[in-house]
Amino acid sequence: MDRYNFSDNIHASGRKLHLQTNTLQDETKIVSTLFDGGRVLSKEEHSYDAELSGDLLKQRVETHHFERMADIEFLYSISSRVKTVRHPLSLNKLGLQFLKWNLLDEAISEFELALHYDSKYGEVYMNLGEAYLRRGGLEEALQIVGKGLQVAPTYADMWQKFGVVHFRMKQYKKALDAFQKALKINPSFDEPHLHSAQCLLEIVLHDKHEKDLPGREECIRQTRDHLNRAAALSIRFQIPELEEALRKLHQGDLTQTSKLLQKIGQELPKIVDLDFHDLFYLHLMYGEKGRNRKAVQKYVERLETLVREYPRYPDVHNKLGIGYLIQCRNLFNRALNEFQQACDMNPKYERAKNNLKLAKNESKGLLLLLRAILK
Repeated sequence: MDRYNFSDNIHASGRKLHLQTNTLQDETKIVSTLFDGGRVLSKEEHSYDAELSGDLLKQRVETHHFERMADIEFLYSISSRVKTVRHPLSLNKLGLQFLKWNLLDEAISEFELALHYDSKYGEVYMNLGEAYLRRGGLEEALQIVGKGLQVAPTYADMWQKFGVVHFRMKQYKKALDAFQKALKINPSFDEPHLHSAQCLLEIVLHDKHEKDLPGREECIRQTRDHLNRAAALSIRFQIPELEEALRKLHQGDLTQTSKLLQKIGQELPKIVDLDFHDLFYLHLMYGEKGRNRKAVQKYVERLETLVREYPRYPDVHNKLGIGYLIQCRNLFNRALNEFQQACDMNPKYERAKNNLKLAKNESKGLLLLLRAILK
């Protein structure tokens, strides 16, 4: 089967962005790679059915390519407007979309403005810290996440991010303490176990003898315990790479164990990937795509699929409820249009006039409800 490739420049404010989308046939994946002046910023991968015909696959790759292009251009097109409306929630979501593509300067700008308008918005501190972490600004990341913990001290994800920053700074005792606090807040949190294991291995590999750090054998024992707990807590860690890491650990090959854990961390999928929700929200509030009936239907169908896969994940149910309300709003508009057409065709049609009046009143209430929920 032929290898398909599409490549285009992207219109962005002052940046020379370039998107290339191609197939990896050995892995049956469609890969979109974003470049900035020849430097790879990020990659997005999606699997495809190996049974697809050449023509259908080519069409799929082309559609995927131009959709990703449109998504990125959309972010730049609404950035000024989002800044103008001074809406922290929108700024955070826009920042996350820029962060997804490793457009770090843009992401930092959105997050910082969100905090300017709402200094108590805990999640933004974590997102801003991640942006600085990716840019290599460890001191900035530490300071920002530290402020976030003052705002949201019971946020397990924030403590984990705090631990990751300390780990990158080779401050292993502080990192382990932060990971333990994350686990104390949320005992079912799987990722701190992986990061704790990585941290313990680094202590042994770099022969650290800091005060209050466990010794070599204790580090290895705790590493094994953390990895087993991660696998017991989440299907994300029930993978051959983790089994291989445990095997290498048992054999005493700590260097290879550490490399495997690093690879697992880099490729670890989200528990529930709701990235599409943030993009849909931005389209709904600042674009046209979110008001398109097919786009809304596609959004709702994706949420319905996630609800079936993760029936006990409350955030998915909440977002699906919003999706249904948006569909209701669209149906109200269609109903209003039909009543209006009936009145236009027959100005003396009193029942249609009455229905139009009643529906308009109810439609206003639904619109107010949606605005309150999406605020």
